[in-house]
Amino acid sequence: MESNRSAIKPKIWHYWFVAMSFLTCIPVPKFNYQNGDLSRAAVFFPVIGGLIGVFNYGLYCFLRFINAGNWLIALVLVASSIVLTRGLHLDGWADICDALFSTQDVQRRREILKDSRLGTFGVVGIFLLLSFKIIALGQNPLPIFLVISPVAGRTAALIIGGLFHPFRQEKKSLGEEFIGQIPRWVMGTWLGVIMLFPWFLGWHYYPFKAALIFFVGWLFSKMMERGFRGLSGDAVGAIIELVETLFLYLGRT
Repeated sequence: MESNRSAIKPKIWHYWFVAMSFLTCIPVPKFNYQNGDLSRAAVFFPVIGGLIGVFNYGLYCFLRFINAGNWLIALVLVASSIVLTRGLHLDGWADICDALFSTQDVQRRREILKDSRLGTFGVVGIFLLLSFKIIALGQNPLPIFLVISPVAGRTAALIIGGLFHPFRQEKKSLGEEFIGQIPRWVMGTWLGVIMLFPWFLGWHYYPFKAALIFFVGWLFSKMMERGFRGLSGDAVGAIIELVETLFLYLGRT
């Protein structure tokens, strides 16, 4: 029994490092990545979202302490999230906007996803997304939503990973290792936590509003799936950004 426990601990740390290196810019010890590690590490995604949120919460408290204005605080918090995530999810959002809203056929849309150049729809998409975030954060949100929102965004990523399927590429991508590979119990557990825990704090209408946001995220995922005949890693970043932004609006006072 003791030997089994000692064997499990290194695996847990390994998957934690995989999740941290994938979702943040925080340095982690070197590790040997193996196929399937990303889907196994997904159980930690909302936890890492919570860590990002806790950092931003502390930053928010500091900026309040030095009497920074609401809009400056909002701008700094948005910039902080971009830095902490290396802009990875924002890049996915931009790629999805460029490809999904083009008038091309499915194959061409998939090619646009792979193109590193930023198009008109991508620029507009980034501008609108960041604008909505700054507006939400500039209107005195409940500080706890600085933590809840990134957790909810990574939980939405688990929904994509559990309910949808990737489109196949010539070279297997990280998206194919994640999308359609997340166990339903992982997705369901985190969805229950993010929807029900705040309800116990007395926020009686919160579960219904949270459920509506996740439903909007599901609809957007279906839209992406139909547009690309499957999903890619960019879709994961896009859904994280969308749901996180909507939860920031839910936290406005």
